[in-house]
Amino acid sequence: MRKLSTICFMICSALALTWGQAAQPNAKARALTQAPSDMGEKNKAVTRQVFDDLFTKGRYDLIDQIYTRDCVVHTNNKNFRLEEAIEEGKGFRSAAPDLVMKVNRIADRGDWVMVDWTAIGTNTGTGNGLPATGKHIQVHGSSRFRLVDGKIAEVWNNFDKHDMLRQLGVSQEKHEDEKHEKHEHEKHN
Repeated sequence: MRKLSTICFMICSALALTWGQAAQPNAKARALTQAPSDMGEKNKAVTRQVFDDLFTKGRYDLIDQIYTRDCVVHTNNKNFRLEEAIEEGKGFRSAAPDLVMKVNRIADRGDWVMVDWTAIGTNTGTGNGLPATGKHIQVHGSSRFRLVDGKIAEVWNNFDKHDMLRQLGVSQEKHEDEKHEKHEHEKHN
């Protein structure tokens, strides 16, 4: 009986030891499971710079660190080269110099980062065909970013431009006319 108890004890101990080793992955397995999380956090940090540094602080000197050279930006079903999107962003900062872009929610999935955001500012300047109205705006939107090697390679932005213009008291037609006039003036100068 005593031999049987000893054998049972040894078998149970061996099973417990084996189970314990299986429950704790080796260093290589841990690195593989942590890598996507670490990459997701890095991608979110790069994406957060768009809102904190570019739009809120106007730090356009960081663009080469944040975006790939061939980045494409899709905004409200229109496609822009990176340079065009940057000029539009600068135009919004000119129209609302106190612009603050607040990240409401940020999530990652692989090479993708999704952000829900709010833009808040006062339209005291001109830019993007917007006259200075002195009115406060608050615009909600969402953006999806695809990152490659730690840089943003493609962006999809969605926000209600009509609501923004309504808050400013500017009609869509007047806005498009002023934007067109500015573009023509820049072409000839």
